[in-house]
Amino acid sequence: MEASRPPVCTFSGPSSDHLAKTKCIEKEPKGIGAGSTMVRLAVCFLFLRIGFAALDRYHKVESLVGQNFFDSWNFYSGPDPTHGTVDFVPYWEAQDKKLISSTSDKILVMVDNTTVLEGKAGRPAVRIESKKSYNGGLFVLKLDHVPTACGAWPAFWMFGDDAQHSWPRWGEFDILESIHMLDYATTTLHTRESCDQRAVNEGIDFVGQGWAAGTDGNQKAKNCWVKAPQQYDNQGCGQKLPKGSFGPAFNRAGGGTFIAEWDPIVNKRLRTWFFPAGEEPEIGDHPEPDLWGVPNSFFTLNERWCTAAHFKNMRMVFDTTFCGDYAGASFNGYCGWTHMQCEDYVRSKPSAFSSAYWAIRRLDVYQNDAVASAAPPSQSSGFSGFGLFLLVVVAALAIGMCYLQCSARRLEAISNAAKQSFKGTEVSVESPPLGTLSPSKKQRELFLKDRDPNSPNRASDFEPVPSGGFSWHRLWLMMCCANDPPPQYANSRPSGYGDVPPVSPGGMNSRASDASNPIPPPAVSRQPSLQGMRQGSGVLVRQPSGALVRQDTGVVVVPAP
Repeated sequence: MEASRPPVCTFSGPSSDHLAKTKCIEKEPKGIGAGSTMVRLAVCFLFLRIGFAALDRYHKVESLVGQNFFDSWNFYSGPDPTHGTVDFVPYWEAQDKKLISSTSDKILVMVDNTTVLEGKAGRPAVRIESKKSYNGGLFVLKLDHVPTACGAWPAFWMFGDDAQHSWPRWGEFDILESIHMLDYATTTLHTRESCDQRAVNEGIDFVGQGWAAGTDGNQKAKNCWVKAPQQYDNQGCGQKLPKGSFGPAFNRAGGGTFIAEWDPIVNKRLRTWFFPAGEEPEIGDHPEPDLWGVPNSFFTLNERWCTAAHFKNMRMVFDTTFCGDYAGASFNGYCGWTHMQCEDYVRSKPSAFSSAYWAIRRLDVYQNDAVASAAPPSQSSGFSGFGLFLLVVVAALAIGMCYLQCSARRLEAISNAAKQSFKGTEVSVESPPLGTLSPSKKQRELFLKDRDPNSPNRASDFEPVPSGGFSWHRLWLMMCCANDPPPQYANSRPSGYGDVPPVSPGGMNSRASDASNPIPPPAVSRQPSLQGMRQGSGVLVRQPSGALVRQDTGVVVVPAP
């Protein structure tokens, strides 16, 4: 008669790494095997994936277009960092000159188109910067009209800096910018050193008109560092959006929608889509960008190429400047028909800038819970916590599923290592703790206590201590090692001390006659391998007399009552 027995763990391999090759041999209940194990593990991973998907779920945190639109922005009135022929005006002057207006469903941001300028004056225009800074999100911008004119350089972009971190320490993300009367926009990154986009492939990661060209005309501008070799000064890495994404063609078609995704945590990327008017996807309150097809621009934030730390605390910006480092240098090539220098044209032809205005129909900001939970408290507007809560719930379910993979024998092995028996059996460890080395010997000795601690029949078991000390890997193997038993142990395993039911003398005559005629040891090699020592150690059987003896040697451990 054999009681239900826990699994037996054997150790194989050289003494220095035998714990890395642990196998738990467990007799599975009928109908449960490796296939069921794989199903349970798959369910664990599915729960975790659902949790991460919840963190990646966007929800709306801001809808800016409305009567109070300009309350969310600061008006920049300093000198143009790009050396443009422009005079950025403060809020009160923009109102007086009627350069701004807001209604419940439309925002206008214009430039002066009536004044002939004298000397080196710049044309009055507006540059607004969001009061709030961001560390990720989805930005949806719907435009009815974009600024277009020879000499104009409009952009909607993001950048980060403060008194201690000057540009480009925290990066710049030009979501859309263009010059003169080009019929397309460009999306560009400007960063400090070590932001390379060589791993990004046109036609696979993004579709549009390809990369901007470097200084030699053939070299693609894939290095985002503002001082990258073989690129123009402060060129950055740029990708051209499709034709019709800017300029007079954009305005004639009734505008369109730009969607920029900055995901520094979950998927580690920056993406931009352009949709002509009438072709916008369904966005709703919980947009799913992966359903919108291949983006028109894509930049990786993979640690190998460009870490997410290149972009931080960035503010949104709308501005229209004139000439400067970009539009001024390209003026003759695109607007040579004026037969003028860019600065002179801007100052003397105010009516040429009557179409240089922004008409904003929608500007919404979405965040996922991963970004919201990572942001400082002042930046975590609108964080619902639902995704984080769901992640905790599914993680708990996954841990529960994994717990079902662990048998009582594994739990007992762990608790024994912690000097406390899982079944209440008193265990004494009279040598260094688990995973440590004694100065005098590299073995640890485990004793099963009997009634007399000084008994010469006290059983002991020796096993070499792993040279690497305690290991989390070992703990993992003890918890989740293989369930499929080798054939030779699948149906017959020796019972242990805690598994022998109490019987009266003579009740087990089939095992042995008495203590003087012990059960012969099993046919196991006695080579000093760990497998042999472990299999034959501490396995006791009860004789008809009531004595407990070692199965392998026949030595009496507990005398008969």
